[in-house]
Amino acid sequence: MSDKALRYIIAAVIALLLVFQIGHLIADLFGMAWGAVSAVAVGAVSFVSARLAKSGLKSSFWFLLPTLLFTVLPIGFMIWKAITSDARWFERMAELTPFIIGFGAPIILLLIAYFELRRRTLKD
Repeated sequence: MSDKALRYIIAAVIALLLVFQIGHLIADLFGMAWGAVSAVAVGAVSFVSARLAKSGLKSSFWFLLPTLLFTVLPIGFMIWKAITSDARWFERMAELTPFIIGFGAPIILLLIAYFELRRRTLKD
């Protein structure tokens, strides 16, 4: 499998993680219908951003912007929610751990792999 194909797979996985997490957060806050609408919106923004990034060969700005936006906002929201809850330190960490393991860490690792593959592809 080529580096370019791996980059596309990684970008698709990042988009799927973002769609799931944003849809899940919105569904928790406002209900299932708004969660579904926001998941579709995040998917559309991610798709358009990936297309814009593809057209800007050396620039990853259009891929990075929505990824960071849709990553930083949920992480910030989850941290704010954990800090403001009336719970002890251990309970707060227990609440954050699944989010970090299931969303934060995979996004960071996938972004590292994506940019390494992009760097290799641009060298060739």
